[in-house]
Amino acid sequence: MITVLDSTLREGEQTPGVAFDLHIKLAIGDLLDEIGVDVVEAGHPVVSEEICAAVEALARRGLRATVAAHARSLDRDVELALECGVGFLGIFYCVSDGRLGDQGKTLRTAVDQIAGVIGRAREAHPGLVIRYTPEDAVRSPFENVVAAASAAVEAGADIISVADTTGTTIPGTPRSLYDFLSRLIENLAARDLTPRFAVHCHN
Repeated sequence: MITVLDSTLREGEQTPGVAFDLHIKLAIGDLLDEIGVDVVEAGHPVVSEEICAAVEALARRGLRATVAAHARSLDRDVELALECGVGFLGIFYCVSDGRLGDQGKTLRTAVDQIAGVIGRAREAHPGLVIRYTPEDAVRSPFENVVAAASAAVEAGADIISVADTTGTTIPGTPRSLYDFLSRLIENLAARDLTPRFAVHCHN
């Protein structure tokens, strides 16, 4: 089964000069719900009070769609997102060697942080849908992505999302998103881990 998640209300505001007022966000949310989108990604609440208020308003609007919030792998991000009343939490953390080095982290410490945040969210909210995204997955060492995704699922993540953050994959080449995802599914299945999978693409 394919589930459609729309990220207009979060990704749309990453376009220079674009910021949606609350009434516009609510109208967009209503329209997305009307056309049958399964999950409406409402925003990253820790970014601003305005975004936090909009996420909460959408989560309490009574949409048929599940309302999602975005969060870094930080307890405060997750707590604020869950205070908004969302039913879907998207947690992200990059595991490329370069980004880990910039942050002074090893892969092991990053994986422990990811699993810890997910585990605490799962324990506090058993019915919550949790997605983990290894940000910029396709440009990260594959073994790093497997390690982080495996730990995330073991900690309670329902979905692993493969992010082509900068749009570098090309169909029919060794950098195919299909091939990357297929390899990841196989590697997790070999560990008896069978989450749902998502893709996050940029064209």
